[in-house]
Amino acid sequence: MSVDGTEASGEDRDALKHAEYRSWSEHLRPAWMVCFPMAWTGLRLVLRRKLFWLLLGLAALNFLFLFATIYLKAQVSAENPGVARFVDSVLHSVTGEGRSYRDFMFAQGTVTMLLLAFAGEMLIGGDHRQGGLTFYLSRRMAPWHYVFGKLLSIAALVLLTTTLPALILFVQYGMLADSMAYFYENGGIVLGILGYGALMAITLSLLLMALASWFPRTVPLVMSWACVFVLLPALGALLYEVFDHPHWRLIMFWRNIRLLGSWCFGALTREQDWAMLPWSAGVVGSVCVVCILALLPRIRAVKVVS
Repeated sequence: MSVDGTEASGEDRDALKHAEYRSWSEHLRPAWMVCFPMAWTGLRLVLRRKLFWLLLGLAALNFLFLFATIYLKAQVSAENPGVARFVDSVLHSVTGEGRSYRDFMFAQGTVTMLLLAFAGEMLIGGDHRQGGLTFYLSRRMAPWHYVFGKLLSIAALVLLTTTLPALILFVQYGMLADSMAYFYENGGIVLGILGYGALMAITLSLLLMALASWFPRTVPLVMSWACVFVLLPALGALLYEVFDHPHWRLIMFWRNIRLLGSWCFGALTREQDWAMLPWSAGVVGSVCVVCILALLPRIRAVKVVS
């Protein structure tokens, strides 16, 4: 029957039949895959700001300098190998050894810390202040989905500024070499780059998320971040000079990460560094555990009414 009480025609019945709901024909994705669009959204949110493009430009300056130096060195060494040896003796960053990539990633990490200090408020702090965390947890997702998605977005920034440029320089150095033997003889460097990059991504992501969850505003977050990477290293260096004991250097968190990165590249040469390696690994691991424990009450404190 139609609206006016008359019998519906055949065309009207066909139209009503096609307007009915149909069953879902596609496969449902697992719940944990929500982490990846959340990470991509956070990364896009950071890259929309001009300040972060400025910091990325500063991080790219060192990369472009080494990229051009490696190319010029390859061109000169083809005509005069003695000049290439002179360049290696002056610039240790273009020798193609493991320590060259370690020093490059360490320098990139310094700029990355500045970028993360301002990105933490946008990625995590804003969710705590503006109710974004409540919105996320009110969806059909577990709290660890939110945590893992945010960690992925922070780790992507770290890998974008440290690991990816180092891999590009490795490929460039091998392509400009006389033969492909460089790739076969230095395959361990790739593992070192990936290991050092993963170490920085995991530790910095956990530390930033823990600090941003407790200090969601920009100024307290930047100050706490500066205390970890500026004040504590200065304090550790001062105590080391006063008491002349290497264990005081364990306060320098960034130095501990560098020491573990040197181990990834097989660039530990001093006996003192080998002795401090287990202590540094213990400090870094303890900091990661403390960050995870600090995140739990902040996530559980959010009350979601469904």
